[in-house]
This record gives sequence, C-alpha cells and structure tokens, in this order.
Amino acid sequence: MAIVATLAERGLAERMMLSHDASCHIDWFPPGVREQIAPNWHFTHIHDAVLPALRQAGVTDEQIDVMLIDNPRRYFTT
Repeated sequence: MAIVATLAERGLAERMMLSHDASCHIDWFPPGVREQIAPNWHFTHIHDAVLPALRQAGVTDEQIDVMLIDNPRRYFTT
C-alpha cells in the first residue's frame, strides 16, 4: 500500500489502476488450503482492506476514484 500511496502523493494517480484477481470457484488446491495460503483472495479484498489502508496512508477519495473509475474508463474507451 505504501508504494501506491507514495505514487499518488507524487501526482501519479492518473497513471495507476487498482485491481486484483479472484474467482468464485477454484479447484487448484484441496479444500481449506487456499484460505491458508491466500486468505485475501476474494472479491471484496480491495474494498475491505486495500482502500481503508490507502485512506489511512493519505490517499484521497478523489485519487481512489481516479484509480478505480476514471483510469479504467479511459483505458477501455481509447
């Protein structure tokens, strides 16, 4: 989180997108193993953990909106 906060502080929020990879079903591991080795691999990780940590590190809601909304929109429409 500290790297993202530092880059946002330096005015680079317009060049970053926040994303993660998660799936609703995975059969790569035996039952219970995924939860042990990757406990944050779920759909709400960014909203539950990453965004609060970024806000605590000084990233503004405006910068978060740029990284989550504006930048992906710009990327996928150009």
